[in-house]
Amino acid sequence: MIAFLWVASFWLQTDDPTSAAVARILAGLRDKAARSVVAIEVDRDSDPEGRTGSGPHGTHQDYYNRPKGPTSGTVIDEGGFILTSYFNVSGVLRKILVTAWDGAEYEAELLGFDQSRDVALIKIDRKDLPPLPAVKECRQGDFVVAIGRSPDKRIPTVNHGIVSAVNRHRGTAVQTDAELNYGNVGGPLLNLRGELIGVTAHIRPREPWGQSSGVGFATKTAEIQRILPDLKEKKRIEEEKQPFLGIAPGEGVPELEGVEVGQVVPGSPAEKAGILVGDVILEFDGAKVLEFEELREKIREKGIGAEAVIKVKRRNEKRAWEDKEIKVTLEERPGGR
Repeated sequence: MIAFLWVASFWLQTDDPTSAAVARILAGLRDKAARSVVAIEVDRDSDPEGRTGSGPHGTHQDYYNRPKGPTSGTVIDEGGFILTSYFNVSGVLRKILVTAWDGAEYEAELLGFDQSRDVALIKIDRKDLPPLPAVKECRQGDFVVAIGRSPDKRIPTVNHGIVSAVNRHRGTAVQTDAELNYGNVGGPLLNLRGELIGVTAHIRPREPWGQSSGVGFATKTAEIQRILPDLKEKKRIEEEKQPFLGIAPGEGVPELEGVEVGQVVPGSPAEKAGILVGDVILEFDGAKVLEFEELREKIREKGIGAEAVIKVKRRNEKRAWEDKEIKVTLEERPGGR
């Protein structure tokens, strides 16, 4: 997480006119969005997402545990309606406390949520917080900023990047390389005009890439507008059961186009089928896969209990690549995720 004021101060002290121009743009976006971004603190009786875990390569990593401290929310409609990541307000709750841009604090009510889109709607008793204008179009390569309010609730944070892909999570989210983390998730993802592309989401302790890794997501504004009436009516949409293969990606193999297997989950369909760490998945049921998220989408399309043929490259004893075809039966993802 990067505190904007420190970044802007550093850039503006340089003689580089490009850096100074970028700092001015970020300052303008921060100021434009500041009144629409809140800090959220949650007091819980229990937290199913906060359990201890270990990283995809077997080493403990802090981002696999939910830290204490504020997260972020985005004013989505007049009347005190605030959208955030469902992850931020999951569990058995005692209280949700919202801190607005001017330091005023309000107890919030959790209205509705949609687990598959990882969004939740909360409401406070305040009428003058402005929603951000909605984006009219979003393209791969567009420059974006993610704004949050953590760890210091008084100072907005600004992380910048690009839109890496426009149709992730079954078309409901964009992907960005702007750094996302437990503090700024739930805040807005904006274009350079200060328009809302989406609300940052889909950070969970068990995701293979963790956080701040260059793989982040924001639920699209169009999706939010479509389900907002239901959320206001306190509808709570549980996540559908998902099919599961049981691998995490590696760093990739330069000479091969595919998804390197960095981890095989013990007891998973992948382990049962004989997929090994170091394999490079080239095809899933006859379709080429170049990125891990593409593989995830194809697994979702197949469904629980479906059989698939996975084509991989595997090194033999002489370290030469060999083609393998592996049959696998997908199972239900543990915990429904």
